[in-house]
Amino acid sequence: MSMLNPIVLYPLFLPVLTVLGSYMMNMYSNNLILLFMLLSIPVYLLTLTLEKKKVHPIVYPLTLYCIGFSLLSLNTLPSNYLIGRDIHMEYYCFKRSLIDHHWDIHDPYHGYNSCLSLTILPAIYKYLLDVPSILVFKFYYCILGAIVPLPMYVFARRILKSRKLGFYATLLLMFQFAYIYMGQYVRQLIAFIFFAAAIMILTSPIKGSHKKAIFITFITATVLSHYTSAYVFFAVVALPPFIIWASKHLKWKSIQWDYSKRFSNKNLVLLFFSIIFLWYAQVTGPTFRDTLHVIIETFKSMANFFSLDLRNYSEQAVLGIGLAHFPNFLSTFVHDIIFAIIGVGVLALSFKEEYRREYQVNDEYIASTLVILAILASFVILPYVSKAYGGRRLFSQLLVILAPCFIIGTRFIIDHAKKLKIPFKREKMLKATILTLLILGFICTNYLNYHFAGIPYSYAYDTGERRYETFIYDSEVTGAAWLNLYGNKTSMIHTDRVGDHRILLGFNKEPRIDHWFFNNTGPFNQGDYIYLRHLNINEGLIFKDTPLKPPIFVNGTIKMHNIEPITKYLWLLKDKSVIYDNGGSKILI
Repeated sequence: MSMLNPIVLYPLFLPVLTVLGSYMMNMYSNNLILLFMLLSIPVYLLTLTLEKKKVHPIVYPLTLYCIGFSLLSLNTLPSNYLIGRDIHMEYYCFKRSLIDHHWDIHDPYHGYNSCLSLTILPAIYKYLLDVPSILVFKFYYCILGAIVPLPMYVFARRILKSRKLGFYATLLLMFQFAYIYMGQYVRQLIAFIFFAAAIMILTSPIKGSHKKAIFITFITATVLSHYTSAYVFFAVVALPPFIIWASKHLKWKSIQWDYSKRFSNKNLVLLFFSIIFLWYAQVTGPTFRDTLHVIIETFKSMANFFSLDLRNYSEQAVLGIGLAHFPNFLSTFVHDIIFAIIGVGVLALSFKEEYRREYQVNDEYIASTLVILAILASFVILPYVSKAYGGRRLFSQLLVILAPCFIIGTRFIIDHAKKLKIPFKREKMLKATILTLLILGFICTNYLNYHFAGIPYSYAYDTGERRYETFIYDSEVTGAAWLNLYGNKTSMIHTDRVGDHRILLGFNKEPRIDHWFFNNTGPFNQGDYIYLRHLNINEGLIFKDTPLKPPIFVNGTIKMHNIEPITKYLWLLKDKSVIYDNGGSKILI
């Protein structure tokens, strides 16, 4: 295949279409280019699969990188400011390091500030590239994050002994909610790169001592980048050797382990634990405190084990709880089918000797997949855990290891369907089944199933209530910046639940913020300020809390959770004087 073939060149246009389409959407609310870009991806994948000529090896990694960048930037480029929840405090930690010209764990004393991926790393890029600070997070981190699929592709290709199947396995990760929205929590995005690279190294043919040295380097980089990613990584490294050891001593006969040639050992586990403990418990501190809080709250919540309020709605949806309409059902159905197939793949490797021989996976890989299934099950079973850390983000990280089992599980099912003497060609059916599920997953994670059902569900290419929380207007940041310059630094700023995101962008030093003002939880003292943003002024709405449930579709419109009319709370604004008003933000005293 020539390098000038359209199949080779088209992926290069996807990032261009994403950036141009986001500009058109921001300036003119025109989503045609973004929709064309999204719809062209499954069409391209079908074309690539049906291509009869031998595909050039560069096509798969090139396509993965371009699709990865396009999906990440699609969800970071709306508005001129940052999109998401976590990212605002992440950006503030970075901004403090820039202003102070050094990293200070006490400024702010927050768990995010222990992640060097948010402080020192973006500061280096800022000074090297000489670009506006906000572009480092909105754009350049997407360039980095698009690297994640590449080491995973190498790992999956080595496991599955096929470039095309490795490509499909990697697409499974990229078509997850957590990956395409990972630009909104960049500490995990950077840790993800090191985690995927570490897993890739495990299948590398390099010398064992060199492999272990590189692996330890990536372990350290993951710990310095994101705490939860490091904890999950530690579990994947520490628990499989224990399972293999336990099975040997308990003489489990259902799985025939080979006890030789193990990469992980107690020394590596102890080193990994020491790095985590030194960094999070000794050098920094807030993260260790937060981790203990999650453990304590999980044990406390055992008294209300069956309470749905102690579980994230994403984990409830896996069990079919809270499904409101057909697009919601389709998304849950597709993802549950994928979960089930992955489980079949893990069981096939565990109990079928012919599959273990064909894919030449070692005991540690099989043990790690069993550990991963147990971790994922705990997020559904245990109360509070999924509230503290979303299961979607956990699943995406663990898919780096687990995704080949999706291909193996599909193969196992088709092999057994063949025994029923159903007339089909195995390889064609394998590709057709995998591609169908991948494309359906892509449609669901990008909310195209909602869009074509007439429900404006995506804030990237739709307008309406889905943008109420995340979309930030210039006027909102301008109002916060004015208050930063002329306001009293010791006064409390009262706002609605997500107004603090706008305030942080306008301030150099985190002010005193009460984002529960409309819940009437605290006093309003003389000299305090009330900050009203675009939604409060122009739509007459406020957020009492962040949305804890997915939006619902009522009488042709989207209704966000925890939104109420501001008219119900006008008594809180009574006798207050306006001292600033630019049409998109208003400050009262």
